[in-house]
Amino acid sequence: MGRTFAIVFTATVVGGIGGAAIGIAVDGGRSSSSALASAPVGAEPTSVVHTVAALSPEAIYRADAPAVVEIEDTVTQVVPPTFFTPGGTEQVGALGSGFVVDRKGDIVTNDHVVQGAHDIRVGFSGGGTYPAKVVGADPTTDIAVVRVRAPAAALHPLTFASSGSVLVGDRVYAIGNPSGLERTMTAGIVSATRRDIQAPKDHTISGAVQTDAPINHGNSGGPLLDRHGRVVGINAQYHG
Repeated sequence: MGRTFAIVFTATVVGGIGGAAIGIAVDGGRSSSSALASAPVGAEPTSVVHTVAALSPEAIYRADAPAVVEIEDTVTQVVPPTFFTPGGTEQVGALGSGFVVDRKGDIVTNDHVVQGAHDIRVGFSGGGTYPAKVVGADPTTDIAVVRVRAPAAALHPLTFASSGSVLVGDRVYAIGNPSGLERTMTAGIVSATRRDIQAPKDHTISGAVQTDAPINHGNSGGPLLDRHGRVVGINAQYHG
């Protein structure tokens, strides 16, 4: 049986998002996984109003799904030579998720979604798709920020949970674009805390949180939300 994990760590992400504490979820084996982080990011105030009482899953989805975006880009991959063919490169399309964090057009996602990418485009719930560029990245924590040129009406920043708010047993929700299916929501709980996980490029991230909220390919970079609809981390899927 595979195990699912999420992490809690502190990282400075350049490009206008500083002092960010963000979590990344991983696939510890064959099962899906989600990620958690429990500190505020320097996002601007959002139009989404959260109450003290827990919100229903339907209310969380209605309030927060418009902030979740689909990220499409093109990556150049090296093709190793074989006995029959020479080596070379090829252009491969990539798909992931992200979410709006301010009204300047800054979007947080996983670094592995946009690393080495060009022709980045961001799709919104209203149907518009706009060009974007990477403005900050931290490969050691697999976090990146892209800035999109989109109309102000398309930008719906999410709010962030306070530091230390993630506890074992908490209900959490993941929104993303698994397998190209736009803005799917799944649910789970925080199963354990203080785990270590292996991030891309052999980076170890401490303070992992185990969770059973399922995610799949394409969810990477989307938000993990608490019962008030606040961001507690970033979803991702790794295989190992």
